[in-house]
Amino acid sequence: MKVYILGSGAMATAMAFGLKSSGFEVVLVARDVSRLSQNVRSEFACESYGERFDISEKNIILAFKPYALGEVSANLAGTAAVCVSVLARTKMAVLKSAVSAHSYAVAMPNLASEFCASVTPFMFEGCDICVAEEILCGFGQAVRVSSEAEFDAAGVLAGCAPAFFALFGEALCDAGVRGGLGRETAKSLTKGVVKSVGALVGKFDFGALRERVCSPAGTTIEGVFELENGGVRGAVLRAFAGSLAKQKM
Repeated sequence: MKVYILGSGAMATAMAFGLKSSGFEVVLVARDVSRLSQNVRSEFACESYGERFDISEKNIILAFKPYALGEVSANLAGTAAVCVSVLARTKMAVLKSAVSAHSYAVAMPNLASEFCASVTPFMFEGCDICVAEEILCGFGQAVRVSSEAEFDAAGVLAGCAPAFFALFGEALCDAGVRGGLGRETAKSLTKGVVKSVGALVGKFDFGALRERVCSPAGTTIEGVFELENGGVRGAVLRAFAGSLAKQKM
């Protein structure tokens, strides 16, 4: 299947590499092709949309800055087969009024798309959900939601949480250094722990995993107590609420 990605930023190229790894034929479409790195230009067919780009019966992904939707849509001609938008804070109604397509998906992937490891919530309207899901699963796992409210919350969880985990990972590295580890050793161990947790959550839910690791009067439950005493759970809830409020603006 051929997919045209309109955009030249990090998210556009991450999806392009993920889709290519999944066997898709990918064309990157940008206003200025020279802005794409040499590596990207050597990996993918590249086109410029200039003053007119024909999207007739093409499968397209919109991956540019949200504020540019009006400008870009004015240069699009025809009716796309499937139009997938990953434009932040861009509602389905706005997308449908800007771009002509038989089917629409509003999605929120993350940068793990490059490694086919994104979890991507999406909303869909149209006649060919199978093609839309196939495209979204080309760079990871796709999870359909049924309302704007669900999509906003799912978008924060899928899109913002990697940064939350990264912040926690940095804190763990600093904790390791404070405990006497060298910086690189602490980083290596923390990355390894993240992989370990990823394997374990495939078998246990989070509560069960915590219970299995915490033994009575042990070192782990003592650390969990300090995290709870420090309000880490409430901090996560507040961080999510802050990002969700921003998402709805």
